[in-house]
Amino acid sequence: MFLFSVLQGSRWTLQATRMNMAFGESFIVKPDQMQMLNALLILIFVPIFDLLIYPLVGLCRINITPLRKMAGGMIFAALAFGAATLVEVNVVKTVVEPAPAEQCLLQVFNLAEGDINVGVAGSDLFQDPIPKLQDPPAYETLPLGAPVKELNITVTFSESKHTCRQTFEEQKAYSLIIYTDITGINCKLVEDYIKKNESGNPNVRFFNTRTEAINITVGETWFYVPPDHSMSSNKSVTRGNYPSVGCSLLSKTCDDLNLGLLDFGASYTFILMEVKESGKIMTKMEDVQANNVHIAWQIPQYVLLTAGEVMFSITGLEFSYSQAPNNMKSVLQAGWLLTVAFGNVIVLIVAEGAGLDQWKEFLLFAALLLGVCIIFSIMAHFYTYVDPDQLNKIYSEDSGKEENDDDDKKNKNDDIPLKKPEHQKSTRM
Repeated sequence: MFLFSVLQGSRWTLQATRMNMAFGESFIVKPDQMQMLNALLILIFVPIFDLLIYPLVGLCRINITPLRKMAGGMIFAALAFGAATLVEVNVVKTVVEPAPAEQCLLQVFNLAEGDINVGVAGSDLFQDPIPKLQDPPAYETLPLGAPVKELNITVTFSESKHTCRQTFEEQKAYSLIIYTDITGINCKLVEDYIKKNESGNPNVRFFNTRTEAINITVGETWFYVPPDHSMSSNKSVTRGNYPSVGCSLLSKTCDDLNLGLLDFGASYTFILMEVKESGKIMTKMEDVQANNVHIAWQIPQYVLLTAGEVMFSITGLEFSYSQAPNNMKSVLQAGWLLTVAFGNVIVLIVAEGAGLDQWKEFLLFAALLLGVCIIFSIMAHFYTYVDPDQLNKIYSEDSGKEENDDDDKKNKNDDIPLKKPEHQKSTRM
């Protein structure tokens, strides 16, 4: 059970970083703060189980032995990891997985004055026209056939074609930005950051189509956006609503930007440009979806695991102490706590060595728990309980006999007369 406490403190915290942590507009729960729920529930569940649940089960004429409690605790822990598996399956839906070897991810931003068609040599991607300023629905997987490859990209706009050549590397994500200027159609390839932050905060970057550099401050984070169709660096900002973000050009102060809600786990690209039809100066693109599974969905798995801990760990400590003779109680307690080390080793082997997806890890540990529970239940069926009072009485009698034997030996040694040797003579001074 200590193994699963370790997992709950590491893997479940990592799971929480990819969830929505906001309770209302002002209250936010951090991923590591969810671990406090386990300790709080233990304090609540211990008296509830002892004073309410166990007596009610006893009224149903069910004999609740310590070993049965421990087996039930394993089942609750297995259910906890089953619940964690279901949550994880839904959490990963907003995660952009890196491309396999010899492939990369690609999305297209159309900043031209109308719809465009994009063709990449050696692939059948982007068969449909791409509307102006469309937020790409998802990344497309581009086959390369090599770790690094240079590809021709054909852009069709207003019945005219333009070919640009770009270099792609495997297992990376890119945004291909198509824009027009006085020279015609142009292509710009920028690398994307698709990994969600461990803190859960969103990532933000700005693309500037103007001829002047722009300085933008989002919360406490400052961005410098170079001019002439250049991309700023990608930075993490605090999650929140930003209706009025100040910006400044080198020559003047620009209008405030309404970035809207920058939500947990998302990555945003803001296109800074002048849209003539509507007067807009900015377009918001969501590269990576925001976390859409609320962190409250972790509560059931914490409740189930805590119930399992109360039934298994507390009962197991009491069982090992009561069933051991007096001279072995400390040894058994130390052996029980030694399982923490073994739990860490198992987590290290499975989590780091096996290389499984996180939901598969949870499912594996749930299956292991059920398997161990079956073996434990078979062994418990043949176990003969020892009466602690009788065991202490036997131990006391054995100890008394050993003390009496020691006293008898000592008395015999004291009764042996000390005789002087006959050849020894007394001497006078």
